Amino acid sequence: MRTYAPGRPLVFSHIPKTAGTSLGAALEQVLQPSLVVRGIDTSLFGGYDDIDDIAPALRAGIYFSPEELPAEAGLVAAHIAPATTSARYPGTDHITVLRTPQVRLLSQWLHSRSLSEFTLRHWGGSGDAFRAGWQPLRSYLGHDKVAPSVDNTITRFLAWPHPALAPTEFIAEADDDALVDAAIARLDSFAHVNLVENPAFVADLSDWLGADLPDTQLNERTSVLPNLRPDLRTELDDETRALLEHRCRLDVRVWTHVAARVLPDADPATVLDEAFRRAVERYAEMLRRPYDASLVRRVVEGVWDRKARLSRARSS
Repeated sequence: MRTYAPGRPLVFSHIPKTAGTSLGAALEQVLQPSLVVRGIDTSLFGGYDDIDDIAPALRAGIYFSPEELPAEAGLVAAHIAPATTSARYPGTDHITVLRTPQVRLLSQWLHSRSLSEFTLRHWGGSGDAFRAGWQPLRSYLGHDKVAPSVDNTITRFLAWPHPALAPTEFIAEADDDALVDAAIARLDSFAHVNLVENPAFVADLSDWLGADLPDTQLNERTSVLPNLRPDLRTELDDETRALLEHRCRLDVRVWTHVAARVLPDADPATVLDEAFRRAVERYAEMLRRPYDASLVRRVVEGVWDRKARLSRARSS
């Protein structure tokens, strides 16, 4: 892997729920680029893709083509697939970090359950992509309208726009090898790739960058809404665990490919199992803590929740 060459835009391909927000902030602090690009492209869009009633401020952060990305970007730290950024910034350095796929997906589900109607008010009908996470975990994993978010998201993000990918269909097992190969080929073209589970990933990235990054830790601040707090023991029954594994089967293969390089002395299965065990313990502890919103916030969220329920009742 080549070292970083300042003067080119640096692209951090931020896979959702991989501790990337903290890493993006650290990169911005060190590089101090004149223009930082954040936002999303359409690579992980599912069936809730009507943007007509999304607030303009949010719509401005959705990129429908490579040409919409600003040419003068100094840092791209966004949920934008590398196919999009490579087309806009050919030859630029791409970096990313992967996370235990089952933990990433569980984190995403819990994050959705932290979003109130008040929080989602600017998303219009597309907010249903987040509301899907209000369902039990097993139902969420079977919700094909959010397939890109629950079905091997890491592989989809890297392989997009592979013809085997569809926005409202789960990946056919017959396409597994082709998609894993495409995702790995993309990763192998990156300038730097690492894992959240690697204790030295910040140090490794600092060495590649040629500058010391501030210590970046997985710091999830999610506080699940009181009425959406699940019993993880019940949610993670054997049948749901099996479906969770199936929804992560390709991502595990991609993660293991990276682990062979950055954790050569570790047993990948052991690292994955331990990461999941620790995450479940951490989330269970989080769910026992008091809801951390202010009194004013709780009142406002309650009003919006009641309005949303009445609106749905009238339309049904």
